[in-house]
Amino acid sequence: MKLLVDFPDGEEFILASSLEKVERSGPRGPDALVRSGRYGRVHDLRGAITYYRLTGRLANLLYSLNTTNTEFLPYQFKPVLQFLESPVKGLVIADEVGLGKTIEAGLIWTELRAREDARRLLVVCPAMLTEKWREELGSRFGVRAEVVNATELKARLSRARENPREEFALVCSMQGLRPPRDWDQPDGPQTPTAKLGRFLREAEVEDELIDLTVIDEAHYLRNPSTLTNQLARVLRPVSEYLVMLSATPIQIGSRDLFSLLHVLDPDTFQHEQLFDYTLRANAPLVKLRDAILRGPVSQESFVAALEEVRGSDLFADNEQIRYLLEEPPTMDDLSDPGQRSTLSEQLDRINPLAKVVTRTLKRDVQTKRPTRDPVAIRVHMSPDERAFYDRMSHSIRQYCEQQEVSEGFLLTLPQRQMASSVPAALNHWLERGERAGMFDAEEAEELDLGWGDDAAGNEVAPASEFMQHIVREASAAGDPGVLEKQDSKYRELVAALKRYWKTYPRSKVVLFSYFKKTLNYLAARLAREGVQACVLYGGMDKQEVLRDFQDPEGPDLLLSSEVAAEGVDLQFSSVLINYDLPWNPAKVEQRIGRIDRIGQHAERILIWNFLYADTVDERIHDRLHARLDIFRQALGSMEAMLGDKISGLSATLLTHDLSAQQQVEKIEQAALAIQNEKRQREALEEQATHLIAHSDFIQKKVQAAHDLGRYIQGADLLAYVSDFMDREYPGTRFIGSAHDPLEVTAELAVDARADFVRFIEQEELRGTTRLFDHHPPRLKFENRVAHREGKLEIVSQGHPLVRFVTAGLKSRGGVSPYSLVSAIQIDAARIEHRLKGTWVYLVSRWSVEGVRTIERLEYLLFPLEADGVVDSDTAELVLNTAALHGDDWLGAANLVPNDLAADRAEDCRHENERRFTRFLAMQDRENGDRIRMMVNALTAHRHSTERKIRERIEGLRASGNQKKTRMIPAEEGKIAKLNRKMDDRIAELKAQEQVRGDNREVSAGLLRIVD
Repeated sequence: MKLLVDFPDGEEFILASSLEKVERSGPRGPDALVRSGRYGRVHDLRGAITYYRLTGRLANLLYSLNTTNTEFLPYQFKPVLQFLESPVKGLVIADEVGLGKTIEAGLIWTELRAREDARRLLVVCPAMLTEKWREELGSRFGVRAEVVNATELKARLSRARENPREEFALVCSMQGLRPPRDWDQPDGPQTPTAKLGRFLREAEVEDELIDLTVIDEAHYLRNPSTLTNQLARVLRPVSEYLVMLSATPIQIGSRDLFSLLHVLDPDTFQHEQLFDYTLRANAPLVKLRDAILRGPVSQESFVAALEEVRGSDLFADNEQIRYLLEEPPTMDDLSDPGQRSTLSEQLDRINPLAKVVTRTLKRDVQTKRPTRDPVAIRVHMSPDERAFYDRMSHSIRQYCEQQEVSEGFLLTLPQRQMASSVPAALNHWLERGERAGMFDAEEAEELDLGWGDDAAGNEVAPASEFMQHIVREASAAGDPGVLEKQDSKYRELVAALKRYWKTYPRSKVVLFSYFKKTLNYLAARLAREGVQACVLYGGMDKQEVLRDFQDPEGPDLLLSSEVAAEGVDLQFSSVLINYDLPWNPAKVEQRIGRIDRIGQHAERILIWNFLYADTVDERIHDRLHARLDIFRQALGSMEAMLGDKISGLSATLLTHDLSAQQQVEKIEQAALAIQNEKRQREALEEQATHLIAHSDFIQKKVQAAHDLGRYIQGADLLAYVSDFMDREYPGTRFIGSAHDPLEVTAELAVDARADFVRFIEQEELRGTTRLFDHHPPRLKFENRVAHREGKLEIVSQGHPLVRFVTAGLKSRGGVSPYSLVSAIQIDAARIEHRLKGTWVYLVSRWSVEGVRTIERLEYLLFPLEADGVVDSDTAELVLNTAALHGDDWLGAANLVPNDLAADRAEDCRHENERRFTRFLAMQDRENGDRIRMMVNALTAHRHSTERKIRERIEGLRASGNQKKTRMIPAEEGKIAKLNRKMDDRIAELKAQEQVRGDNREVSAGLLRIVD
């Protein structure tokens, strides 16, 4: 026979034979303890709070807060909160460049590991960013990641398929995983990427192989027909959670946003037309939310707005809207700032897009943004330089017209190389000579000349003859020695650097050029003058170069190509030199964004733009860049549109023999078109940004979590572990250090050591602690990720010792070892809100189980001998402060009448129950709406997936190929497996339609605040 046992953290059926009768010895419940004056100590309050924080998964606690090697910036936790609330198990982070999307993704992984014991992470990013991701995951988040290729990824996923406890953190390049064309055909290619693609497709109807997949630079997925997009679509079904980082703007009518959401959840976001309808149906809901946040609104306007929302099919059966119409907020509620804030959050929860997309702009978070100070340094060529430049420019255009050459990169590349550095261009052409038959993809990519993926690495037929023509013409047009000696641009550069370093010695300077030959030329010449520089371009060890440059004793000048610098953080420098100027304003902004980033402490950023005077580059600067004001303010996410505009402009300017005035007219036409497009896009983005969750409100929630102490500290962990060990394993000792109480030497009792070893083996955590070494390190209880290196081992919330204690508590029925009541006193100077006197407090754990399990700690604080109650946030702050800094109030039972304290505690319980009942009803309505949406999405997923499989079956059957027809039973088996999986999930959701709530006391008692 089993009996239902009521444990502090939930009910559980236990065999009667395993229960032992215990005689009561005195008062046990909190009320009886208070009435008898049997109070615990401050240690019990702190321990009880920590116990529920670590054994539960509290919704109002940020487990990633203050645990990583990152600066606390509230906006970077906004995606964490949105991710936890996402109805589609994923998120698009579309923050503006330079705000730290990599850190935001790392915080999400940190949160997921703490809440769900997530073990498998995959990061997919452009090849040039793989090492940056590997390094940042390690240094900032304590994650030992590996960079792997398609073959290695398939092997690791195969192991995860066999062993659900397999752990990994892998970083892969998009290029290295992208499947080839026809990869999904039965007789398709046998390349590693094709095999990986087929493996992922076969696994799509099984349990997820990856806990979290992060796709960086996800705007590369915006075209559904590309192979990169196909890669993301086969990764999605095998990933439980997906986070995409993108510079894509949030715009109504934009296919880019829809394309990303379709990858995130192809069933919820099936059709572009439906997506557009969803955006518009949400508009009145968001308008109401914004009005409430701005100030009081009337009850009539509130109801009218919700009636308009319910008029759409999307919200016709929404339980949350129905309730708000039946029980609209009172005028007092609509006038009270706190109630309006809560109400706006309720409205955000109704909006299905509010928790799927998050976007932060620099203007929203940088109160003291550095001023951009651009200077145009106009270089006047010497007569020899001018003659060479004009002759080569005319010769190139004339050759292309006569030979009818139309390849844009052929026309553009040599002229842009001259604009970078005349002597470097000449040296480059002469060195290549007759052997230089073609331009490679790297040169074209450096200039952003618009090569598609398919063109990368291809040779172009006219290139050989064209290059030979350039070599012959350059040999006759210029003398390398003369042009180097007369290098006007180089002389201006050296003069500018010397002036700057005379005023700001040892300051770091970043110089960009898109021409590798220019970088090497400058490095060699500067070295001869005693100026050491780091050089960075494709194919080099980027991290090693950057470490050398960032070293205070290292070179003060970085010479970099923009290809290699993508994704590089250089905010420790405040001077940027454009030695040559990209025509595409988006590329200019990309360069400036390397130093104009969060973490840039300079008040002013210097931007030096070097230009040859009286050239098309100078006209581009004056008529396009200056008009758009791109050096002072970002243009926003217009990269794709700008690429097309500048590509057309380049072709016009460089293939036609235009006069200077004609060039100016063409440039101004392009500038006007870009300005108009920019205004239209900003208007669309302003509308669409209002459709996602309110940014300021979310950031205030994060700041509140930080200020209220809603995170776990090292002292909490030490008390949590030592209390358990003292009680369960007598003889275990943690010997504190004289200089740091959180640094201890651990001496485990024999049975503790044996049980801990067994736990390590069972959980497959070998190698995660050095406590069993012959000379074990000292332990530092600090809830911050770190590698286990040196003489100390950091014990954070994910450390095996903490996990061992948590597992031990749960295996023993989850009974808290702490007294349920305490009496505490604290100095009023410690309390921000200047409360005084004696108070009755109650801390309770609310738990709601439905499609999601939501747990939270709720705090109440009542004056002992007066009416009223302080607000929840103030109560939480006061009680957390008391738990950390308070003292035992040993005379409480003698100074406070027990019955008075017990009666006031009962008032606390009544208020707590009233609040919990409202919370449970709200969660019940949200749960019903969420389940309806999820069932609809699963049904759509079943139909779309089965349709694709049946189409494959028909293709196999129609082929008439015996080898292919033998594959039909396996495909039919996938349908059967899919239907079983979908039936199980829908049945599971249906079983969760009725929410279950639990309201338990964590700690209660008296708090005296004394002067």
